[in-house]
Amino acid sequence: MADTEHAENRGYKGLLTNTFIFAIGSFSSKVLSLILVTVYTNILTKAQLGLTDNFVNVANWLIPMVTLTVSEAVVRFGLDKSYDKKRIFTIGSNVVLIGILCLAGVMFFLYDNSVVKKYIGSYSWLLFLYVSIGGYKLMCDAFVRSLEKIKLVALSGILGTFITLVCSVIFMVVLKMGVVGYLASIVISDVVAIIFLMLSAKLYKYYTRLSVGKNEPFNKGLTPAMLRYCVPLIPTQLLWLITNTSDSFMITHYLGLEKTGILSAAYKIPNLLTIIYMMFGNAWNISAITESESDERERFYSNVFDINQSLLYITAAGILMIIRPLTAVWIGKEFRASVLYSPGLVFSTVFICFTTFMGSIYSVAKKSNRSLLTSLAAGVVNVSLNLILIPRIGIMAAVISTVAAYITVFILRCIDSRKLLPFELKPVKIIINTLILAAMTFAARLTDWHYAAVEIPCFLVIFVINYKCMLKMARKILPKKLWKFIPLINKI
Repeated sequence: MADTEHAENRGYKGLLTNTFIFAIGSFSSKVLSLILVTVYTNILTKAQLGLTDNFVNVANWLIPMVTLTVSEAVVRFGLDKSYDKKRIFTIGSNVVLIGILCLAGVMFFLYDNSVVKKYIGSYSWLLFLYVSIGGYKLMCDAFVRSLEKIKLVALSGILGTFITLVCSVIFMVVLKMGVVGYLASIVISDVVAIIFLMLSAKLYKYYTRLSVGKNEPFNKGLTPAMLRYCVPLIPTQLLWLITNTSDSFMITHYLGLEKTGILSAAYKIPNLLTIIYMMFGNAWNISAITESESDERERFYSNVFDINQSLLYITAAGILMIIRPLTAVWIGKEFRASVLYSPGLVFSTVFICFTTFMGSIYSVAKKSNRSLLTSLAAGVVNVSLNLILIPRIGIMAAVISTVAAYITVFILRCIDSRKLLPFELKPVKIIINTLILAAMTFAARLTDWHYAAVEIPCFLVIFVINYKCMLKMARKILPKKLWKFIPLINKI
């Protein structure tokens, strides 16, 4: 029994250690990102920010198709000790490079296309660089994670964001390059991140010629196995992207680029919740795979999901409580109307994070095709509601469709993922937290006095409901010598 408990606590400590490392990297890089939001919303016009948002969304659509989402296979197979790391990196690199060559051919024919120009302007050449370099950086980043060199991933994030900040100031503030300056900053930062990972993790040593000899691992099914795993994730990722980005494209179509700029600004505050979750989520993806063979994995997954939902609800409630003053301080004057839409997007982000957590179970089970089916439902709900509501109620339709889509996929994954691994959900706790958070979301649209009167009590209730879960996790992870510094921990 003691050995089982020790092994279980080791899993929690490994998750905490990786989360802490990602948090250090994320905190430094994301603080710089927060500064950049102020730069963007004060320098770019609504139309320029809308165009930039469309450009990034198109690039995000192209990356899964160009790379075949091979980075997902690189992480999953790379963490499996039975596979050769050199083969995995070489296969990943070759897939991305072949995809880049295909993209070059496509871009040559679409360079002067009028539809392309409507959504990304005359920046096709920049789109090619953005997708190619971003796709390869994603693969390198995934491979370093599979080597469990988490500190290098964190340092890469800090360095990349610092370069983005410096280049943004030079290109946008000094040289007044506008949209081109913004996008060029990201491309340059990705190049620097790739060089850093290549040198620090010595990735160049992992690239090797794939022999076709009869006894070589390449012919024993590694490439087909990786492709069978990652190719079904292409439509899955595209469907998620459709769910996430159809709002912007449809608002551009029906209402124009300026309204798209407002929606883009509205996503900046919900992105805070995503940033905080991804500190945990990146570590969780590793733990979910490395602990998949544990005898206590169901209890481990149940406890981790519980702490995950507690942190998400407390953080989301905290953001909603300060969303008005935060918008006034952080977002440029031209985009302050975004405060009408960002509360609903904060609410939806909670369910985005839940579904991401459950997606790791499909990854562990190598059932990527099942992720596709649940993602399809989200895409259908989102696009359908956007088509119906955007012409009638404008930007708020994007918020409603996003909330509806992610609640739908959350319910579906609650049912489906637990068939593979029956972890405990605690549905009553989820329902109560969700109802209180929904009340806070609606209250964020009230006048300042009424807003504060609702938000503060609701936040306190959510905190009381969820804080014990975090103390239980602290009891499992922290040494007993530290318990005396947290008096409540001994009462759990």
